[in-house]
Amino acid sequence: MFNKILVTIDRSPANKVVFREALSLAKASKADLILLHVLSGEEKDSPIMSEYSTVVPTIGDHYMHLSPQISHMANELYQKQWKQFENEGLEILRYFAKEASAAGVSTEFSQITGHPSSTICNFAESCHADAIVIGRRGFSGLKEMFLGSVSNYVVHHAPCSVLLVQTPKKQERQSSLEDLESTNLT
Repeated sequence: MFNKILVTIDRSPANKVVFREALSLAKASKADLILLHVLSGEEKDSPIMSEYSTVVPTIGDHYMHLSPQISHMANELYQKQWKQFENEGLEILRYFAKEASAAGVSTEFSQITGHPSSTICNFAESCHADAIVIGRRGFSGLKEMFLGSVSNYVVHHAPCSVLLVQTPKKQERQSSLEDLESTNLT
């Protein structure tokens, strides 16, 4: 059946549902789990680089003169926020890895930066995954066309089988890490 199952983890509360499905599949097939979080500026709550660190705004024909200190401070703030974003992603992965290990499933995790769609497919190929478990929020029509669909891309470009896990379209706005800590997944 399956030897290695790649599980895509994001920062949404829906990732619990995806993880549960993957854990169930791994237990049934005695497979190893590989948890993957892709750091991306496209992800909900990702830090946004200040325009002060990249663009000099104009007013009419006059350029606003920004102090190099302001640009430097904006860049430092962004770097600090990105580091926190990375750390939160790692905490989520560690949480799920601990849950899987407690359930007797061999687990490893990775967090890499990239465009989620292609990064997931490339990672699946590089780790020789037999299956990818990924959430699907159910966007369709124009919404999917304009917002794109990571799951749709993965289904069409993955080097292995893909299990789509339907997740709710609307999520409460809350921290995934806080939600994980207050919920028992087993």
